[in-house]
Amino acid sequence: MDIPASLLPHAWLWGGAAIYMLLLLLALASAPWRKIGDNEASHVYFGSIVLVIVLWVLRGGIQPGLDFHLLGMTALCLLFEWQFALFAASLVLAFTTWQGGAGWQAFGINALLMGALPVLFTRGLLAVCQRYLPHNFFIYIFINAFLAGALSMLLVCLGSAAVQHFTGGHAQGTAIRDFLLVLPMLMFGEGFINGVAVSLAVAYKPQWVATFHDRWYLKGK
Repeated sequence: MDIPASLLPHAWLWGGAAIYMLLLLLALASAPWRKIGDNEASHVYFGSIVLVIVLWVLRGGIQPGLDFHLLGMTALCLLFEWQFALFAASLVLAFTTWQGGAGWQAFGINALLMGALPVLFTRGLLAVCQRYLPHNFFIYIFINAFLAGALSMLLVCLGSAAVQHFTGGHAQGTAIRDFLLVLPMLMFGEGFINGVAVSLAVAYKPQWVATFHDRWYLKGK
């Protein structure tokens, strides 16, 4: 899903980099640093980043700009909050860009598509559910983890296809068509892996899950 710099105009490359830098600055300014302040939390955070790197390295593809891998951004957002998920996405993408062929010029726009988009969608859906739906354990797991993971993959694939479509990176319509062929499998895999990861963390180590509150989801249920 990462788009090679050679397929994008310079205006898109610079625009993506500028927007992503602004998001990173906002994340730096608002991040709840105490959440990863102790040894256990920091070990869990960096261990999770390593696992996500493995997810991103294990990929398949058709041609440049049309490769596929699971993201894991929904789980990172729910476990550590959106700011730390965004930092994690930057580190993961830095590694895959270093060992891959997308090029550093495309770092910003790829980070927006594969990092910021699924992370902010997950956090937005969580906020909507917390405001308008009952504080229910099953709503948290099935909507905010399983469904959010699946829908975030949908958004990333459609976003990547749309960027390549409008910039002429691929022949008219081929990017969207090729993504649609594998989209159901990717959505299922993304929903499953994020849902299972969050479910296990809530069950065994709820203190690791920054967005899960016992008094909301368990107390008195």
